[in-house]
Amino acid sequence: MARDYAADISDPVAGEIVSNVGVWVDKEVVPVASDYEHEDAFPQPLVDGMANLGLFGIKVPEAYGGLDLSFECYAGVCMELARGWMSLAGIINTHVLVGYAIQEYGTEEQHQKFLPRLVEPEIRCALSITEPDAGSDAQAIKTQARRDGDDYVINGQKMWVTNGQRAGVYLVLTKTDPAASPAHRGISAFLVEAGTAGFT
Repeated sequence: MARDYAADISDPVAGEIVSNVGVWVDKEVVPVASDYEHEDAFPQPLVDGMANLGLFGIKVPEAYGGLDLSFECYAGVCMELARGWMSLAGIINTHVLVGYAIQEYGTEEQHQKFLPRLVEPEIRCALSITEPDAGSDAQAIKTQARRDGDDYVINGQKMWVTNGQRAGVYLVLTKTDPAASPAHRGISAFLVEAGTAGFT
């Protein structure tokens, strides 16, 4: 018998949302997850289902069309998704992580430009950290961003970009101060839109 993650949620409304996700997982995900895994196919119908449940906007403020739910609720949702198929939790988690970074550290212009579009999702988010010579040690990245007037020019190579093939905006970790010590103090994150010149 599957664990009732909703029972662990203190807010009854959030608990109901987690419970509804669990019902959807049992009905729509569990019967097909193995097939998608063996076929190495992207689960677009399941992604559409998550969008219909509002999950892509789970942490986006209501002012931008999101649900603005607690991290407790979000964790419960991720556990339910992972129970059905871990890959779905990864799709949502990367999207929410980047969206939350925009929300917390982005400008108001970036809020207006991106947050409403993340809810639908009109655009999806990707996370770009790993490099050929830097896996779990993010401090070892070699991609650099150099200021050029009012802009930055990014040079480097990334691999295994989570959500990369279907994303509209990427959070790219770079070195802006390669000489910084400790090294993590010289790392900055940039939002790069798909279609940006030189971005492949």
